[in-house]
Amino acid sequence: MKSSKHRIGNLLAALLLWPLFVTGFPPTPDHIIYGLVRDEFGTPLSATNAEVILTASSGAVIRTDLVPNLKPGMNYRLRVPLDSGLTADRYQASALEPTVPFRLSVKIGEITFLPIEMGGDFERLGDPAKETQLNLTLGEDLDGDGLPDAWERALLRAGQTLSDVTPDGDSDNDGMSDFDEYLAGTYAFDSRDGFRLKIVGVNEGWPLLEFTAIRGRHYTIQRSTDLESWEPVLFRNEGAGADDPLLEHYQANDVRLLRVEAQPSALEIELGGRGVFYRLTLE
Repeated sequence: MKSSKHRIGNLLAALLLWPLFVTGFPPTPDHIIYGLVRDEFGTPLSATNAEVILTASSGAVIRTDLVPNLKPGMNYRLRVPLDSGLTADRYQASALEPTVPFRLSVKIGEITFLPIEMGGDFERLGDPAKETQLNLTLGEDLDGDGLPDAWERALLRAGQTLSDVTPDGDSDNDGMSDFDEYLAGTYAFDSRDGFRLKIVGVNEGWPLLEFTAIRGRHYTIQRSTDLESWEPVLFRNEGAGADDPLLEHYQANDVRLLRVEAQPSALEIELGGRGVFYRLTLE
């Protein structure tokens, strides 16, 4: 019969060898890729039969359904497990590597689209438990300037070609670039329409703000007294009752000139509204 000391030695040897024959545990948190898929006119995609597909050079494929208005500024969210096969070593510390080729595509029904643009921050791409925002734009872009051809054609005047509409241009001379107008969903051929916020009055101490809301966009309002630090503002639609819930953001389901009442802060009341600035943000 072996001694207890010998049996303990065998047990320790088995424990030391055990990690050599098992996969990683506990699993490392997934990396998340999320963002907004836009169509060729810059409108957030609202198709309910669409999915976003990530395909790696290894052949591994990850899919997620496109969900309209999933969150402000987001209609897809893709989980990328670290052991998904997108890298040669399934248990290294990254789900993706900047040097590993991969492709994001969007399938609507039976038709697959390759985005003409994929914009975002790649700094943390693949890091466990981190998130990367990648916005995708569908449609043709024959001149390769980042603006879909269909959107550019809507701006063309007699005798012009696609090359006459550029991201840095200002087709309606309103001070807002064509690319910014495309992202905001405003009309670059009408100088009266744009991504701007106006203070048009006061209703019982609540500032009355006005802006053009474009279908598929989410809007938030921020406030500042020094134009450096900004804080979110709760608001309600003009005419809403005092007992109606306040909004953190507005999701536009159509195109309209919208008026909202902003909840004043204690400092704003103390200052009588003087020296208080508002801005509109788009997600």
